[in-house]
Amino acid sequence: MRILIIHPHLSITGGSEVLTKTLIDELAKLGHQVSVLTSSINEDLSRRAGNARFYFFDREEYGLEGVRGKVLQVYLSLARIFDSESFDAALVMIQEPVYNALIRIVSPGTPSAIYIHYPYEEELTGGNLPEFLEMFRFPGIYEDLYTMADVRIANSTYTARALYRRHGITSYVVYPAIPWEYFEEEPDLGEARGKTIITVGRFVPQKRMDRLLHLFKEKIVREVPDARLIIVGVKDPRHPSYYEEIRAAAESAGNVELVDRPLPPSKMVEYYRMARVYVHMRVGEHFGMAPVEAMSQAVIPVIPRRSGLAELVSDGFDGFTYAADEEAVAKVVRILKAGDLPDIRRRCYLKAQYFNPRRFAQEIVSYITFPNK
Repeated sequence: MRILIIHPHLSITGGSEVLTKTLIDELAKLGHQVSVLTSSINEDLSRRAGNARFYFFDREEYGLEGVRGKVLQVYLSLARIFDSESFDAALVMIQEPVYNALIRIVSPGTPSAIYIHYPYEEELTGGNLPEFLEMFRFPGIYEDLYTMADVRIANSTYTARALYRRHGITSYVVYPAIPWEYFEEEPDLGEARGKTIITVGRFVPQKRMDRLLHLFKEKIVREVPDARLIIVGVKDPRHPSYYEEIRAAAESAGNVELVDRPLPPSKMVEYYRMARVYVHMRVGEHFGMAPVEAMSQAVIPVIPRRSGLAELVSDGFDGFTYAADEEAVAKVVRILKAGDLPDIRRRCYLKAQYFNPRRFAQEIVSYITFPNK
């Protein structure tokens, strides 16, 4: 297949960006011809992208500002691409159906699909809209455009239900994947690990890292004095003050390590293997790739029950779920005090094998194949 993949910002290290890079690489391995439209890429993507062809958004100013100016730039970028190439399908890898709508205008004969991480933008504030627009994102205007995509794919049942509740739109579910590097070397499932907790994510308020720091210092350490917390994250330009808050709180605690830079999977594996338990504090998380990364290294996840993440595990069997923060604390303390829990750790490791790039890419291709188009 000849596939056009669209993601507006591939230079950021976040879940959707990593997943898009993983998909691009795997589609190339499967023999598909892949072109990519974005605003920017980083060295990691350049190295992983195989034979993919890259296009970048038109940056020319046309006398229009704000949303209209950005939409015009996208329109002209798509027109340029479809003048030079034809595609069997286009896939938008983030919840921005503006792109699907513009494809219908520029190339009506090209079917398009969209991969939806959540049906609306939860991180939008009154002050960060300019940053979204600068990255060719259009929150607040796209919610009524999901029908412009011929196929809608959600990253979890949790997201699919939200899409249906809010817009009456059905979708397929394809769970994400983590990069192959997490599967290269099997962790030592019998290795004893220390009383270390890890959490991973962008420094944004929705991840509630501030809450985890508070619970760790005020409750967990009182129960397990030698407990240790590792926070691995990347700065988000839309939330600079939140990062500073987390950095200051981590520095004030003697048993907290803060890693505030992007790390390759090989380095992340090292950090995961230091930990016994992974804690995810975002309630309402649509999926969450970091807990799966942790599980692939035999780390036991503690995740919110109200989230797509809870679809991953059976409480007490291959991880733990919680309904309130106090329950999360109790389960973390229980894991830290219980010893190494090798049976649960092994089941976590085995569950993670499902979330591999080959399965993800093949499922995506099965849904974006349009024999009648």
